[in-house]
Amino acid sequence: MTNVLPKESLEIVWTSYRSRLILVGALVLLAIAVLAQLALTPAYIALKIEKNSQDKQSAVVPVQTNINPQDSADKSDILRAKTLLTGIASVVSASSSPTEAIGAALSLRPKGVTLESINFISGQNGTVTLIGDSAGREGINQYREALSKDPHFKSVSVPVGALVGSEGGGFTITLTGNF
Repeated sequence: MTNVLPKESLEIVWTSYRSRLILVGALVLLAIAVLAQLALTPAYIALKIEKNSQDKQSAVVPVQTNINPQDSADKSDILRAKTLLTGIASVVSASSSPTEAIGAALSLRPKGVTLESINFISGQNGTVTLIGDSAGREGINQYREALSKDPHFKSVSVPVGALVGSEGGGFTITLTGNF
């Protein structure tokens, strides 16, 4: 196949294509930069709001005339700790801890039973869902019986399909209680 353009015209066309490629590449990189900036803007705003709230709280603290820099750093750390504690106070003051129920469920697990995930929903009739795998149905049944005897749980339910098979396999156990 023969090229119908002279060599000089062909070089001009390739230069034009190269320029277009550089322009499109630059526009793509610019669009990626704008998207990254938009993605980071909420975090930047949250940090600014937190900084402003800390500044307002530090304005409430009485000012002493002879404060050395170490004391002011300690005070800002104390204010930050107080702010964090007020944020997590509702979690800390909960009447029951989910770690007790989950710890009890994990400690009763017999050999040959592995857990893949634990889902937790708190409340008056809270649920803990244990999803796992067992080498045999005997392991699942032992685990169900041990959980049924534990006072942390009001009820223990296992789908019948997990107990019927002779080989075991995947299972789901749902525990209810006041978590």
